[in-house]
Amino acid sequence: MANGAWLAVAWLLTFAGPATAGERGGAIRDLHYGEVLFHFYQQDEFTALTHLLAARQAGRVTRHAVDAELLLGGLYLSYGQTDQATAIFDRLLAESADPAVHDRAWHFIGKARYQRGLFAEADAAFERVGTQLTAALRDEHEMLRAQSLMAQGRFDDAAARLETVRSDGGWLAYVRFNLGVALVRLARDAEGTAQLDRVGRLRSDDAELLALRDKANLALGFAYLHAQDGERAREVLERIRLNGPHANKALLGVGWADVLQADYRQALTPWLALSNRDPLDSAVQESLLAIPYAFGRIGADGSAAEHYVGAMVSFDRELAGLDAAVVRARTGRIVPALLADDDRTIGRWHWQLDHLPESDDARYLYRLVADHTFQDGLRSYRDLVALREHLTDWRDKLAVFENMVDTRSLAHAERLPRIERRFGGIDPAELRSRRDDFALTLDMIEAERNVVGLADKTEAEQWSRLAALESSPAWQAPQAAAARDRQRVLKGVLWWRLDADYRYRLWQARRNLAELDRGLAATAELSASARLARADRPVELETEQMRIAALQPRIEAMQARIDAVLQRQETHLQAMIADELEAQKRRLASYRIQARFALATIYDRTAVAAAGAAADGEGATP
Repeated sequence: MANGAWLAVAWLLTFAGPATAGERGGAIRDLHYGEVLFHFYQQDEFTALTHLLAARQAGRVTRHAVDAELLLGGLYLSYGQTDQATAIFDRLLAESADPAVHDRAWHFIGKARYQRGLFAEADAAFERVGTQLTAALRDEHEMLRAQSLMAQGRFDDAAARLETVRSDGGWLAYVRFNLGVALVRLARDAEGTAQLDRVGRLRSDDAELLALRDKANLALGFAYLHAQDGERAREVLERIRLNGPHANKALLGVGWADVLQADYRQALTPWLALSNRDPLDSAVQESLLAIPYAFGRIGADGSAAEHYVGAMVSFDRELAGLDAAVVRARTGRIVPALLADDDRTIGRWHWQLDHLPESDDARYLYRLVADHTFQDGLRSYRDLVALREHLTDWRDKLAVFENMVDTRSLAHAERLPRIERRFGGIDPAELRSRRDDFALTLDMIEAERNVVGLADKTEAEQWSRLAALESSPAWQAPQAAAARDRQRVLKGVLWWRLDADYRYRLWQARRNLAELDRGLAATAELSASARLARADRPVELETEQMRIAALQPRIEAMQARIDAVLQRQETHLQAMIADELEAQKRRLASYRIQARFALATIYDRTAVAAAGAAADGEGATP
């Protein structure tokens, strides 16, 4: 699998909460950490990074502190912020005693050093990694370890280490390929071709591994061509798929393998097939010269001359197109067009430019787009564009927030008079005093079992009127005897009713007292909130306005910096495109000169032969 793909899997297995937490017997326990992982799973690394920084600052990932730090360091590392990433991993080494944390920290420190070109230091960090890495990180670790050894020229150590690895990961094939190419370049052909042959015989259904297999066979085939071994070169080159990305060079190599065996007619077969392919491909361009060369070697000078002329016409046509493309590249029209169909939902680690947009320039850029350095530069340009859009979005949000604060200030000013009217006449102390008097009265009623004290308003009035009759001077008169009897009956009935309902009325009075206490507490709380609102709310709103006002120039300053960096990055990419186009022009110009001189040689040879024939004819005339 490609570097970006297996790296993405490694990240997901390493940092996804369920994996790391599950290894320790738990699940996601911090909501904000789960939210960060959600964005991470959605391949939205920028949002994951910003939300993780905010959650850390607010202390909301305490139960996943180590995993959060590892994820943060990895995110920094993916954006090329090696200093920040290394500082995090160093801190984890100092603070954690967990062997798994130590192994991951040393691995990422080594990776950071490797990315900065500090290969010996990277290898020293990799040496300190133990056995606690996950399977995915172990593959990455072994690959980076081998790559760092090769970068130091320690090819024997790299080869020995690869022999000890027991893994089916696609990374191993990539490392073996790189090792094989390096050994061949060092003239250690036997060792290099052995590594390339192992990769060239891979069995896989994976498209990227199949492309790597073709690439290994291509390198191996050209190594045999360099060694003048045409038979073995043809055998290896014929393993390459005719519809793969390396088919053109393979066809070219097969033709040269036939030439090494002096079979020029056989060489014409792959070369003529190749000449009908994309004329911008360097192998196709070389075939346009190889075909007339083969015709010349078999004595078909007429066919050779015809193909040389056709080659020059093709070269001239492509040179004109390249001249126009160079102008467009230097005026800044190509780089933005490359991202015209960009899918913004694809995260940074998973993104690369796979499909060129439909344009006149696209056909000139296939080779450049396959270059890792250009892809990395284009990825950085894409990141800068996304960051500029983020800042633009936040600038617009600030205006919305400013309107929100203004609206809240206006609403506060409108509600304040109503609050004053509602709570201004309330004296909590007086209410509390009246409540206490009521409670004391209730206690006295209960202590004395004063049933009349719990009478309602009507009953109290009736009791008072009946009791008042007893104090009247005429009440004791003989003629009032009947009235006194009726008064005693009514008073007894009323007493009996009050006494029967006494316990219920006492319970109800106590319940009303409790409700009164709750109401007084709520009133006191509302009154306090109203006082705070009157005093503190204007200060809070003013503070928010000041924060928004302070953020505006910061965003503008960051936008200016990003615009400047974006312009430099675009200029850098334009220069890479222009250099690539100029290189293609130089190659075509060189091929055109070769074709022209070869054609001139054929004309000279034909003219000399004609002159010789004419001289022979004149000498034979009687």
